[in-house]
Amino acid sequence: MEVQQLTGTGKRESNQDFICIDRLESGASFFLIADGMGGYEKGDEAARIVTENIFTFLNFVGSINEQNIQQAVQKANLAIKQFNNKNNIKSGATIGGIIVEENAVHIFWVGDVMIYQINKDKVLFQTQCHTLVNSLLESESIKDEKSLEKYKHIVTRSISGKPSESNIGYKSVRFSEDNIFIICSDGVHNTISVEQILQYTGKEEGLQELEYQFLKEAEDNYSVITVIF
Repeated sequence: MEVQQLTGTGKRESNQDFICIDRLESGASFFLIADGMGGYEKGDEAARIVTENIFTFLNFVGSINEQNIQQAVQKANLAIKQFNNKNNIKSGATIGGIIVEENAVHIFWVGDVMIYQINKDKVLFQTQCHTLVNSLLESESIKDEKSLEKYKHIVTRSISGKPSESNIGYKSVRFSEDNIFIICSDGVHNTISVEQILQYTGKEEGLQELEYQFLKEAEDNYSVITVIF
């Protein structure tokens, strides 16, 4: 398994993304990007708090499954609520992560951090962002793409202290040696396509070239993890 990561500020003053690559007590590999919510206060601290709480909770569960991951997110949500009350602020984060066991990958997300499963340049699975745009499209409330532009950055789920908004998206998938998993914040998938990311992952100096493109083009914080089997 080969792992690469990249993060940066883009055109923002600070980086409110937080990357975690670690191993759980069970031996499973843990990969997560938490994106501190734009416009909120202390987004960098919120992203760190969310990540640490999820990781710590999952270290002490008997098995990795949807229910336990949801409980880990609820614990993180409570920690953010306490953090916000203590500092009298609004803060929160969106997340996307994978947990790799021997025969399965658990994919989970809240908000607009995207995750792709790819096999030989073919996208086998990609997450559906929890955004107002996607909600409107699903309900067919608005069909005109121009009307949707103003809702592009509004998330409908996040870890920001509100239990009703912290339900995870989840999928468990089998994987093969040819699979690549990509986790990326919205600063990445709003800047380049997953096909472009794949072009860089196949190059010897690909990560440096990818960073150069983000330095030129990324408007927001950018974070990406690639896991190659």
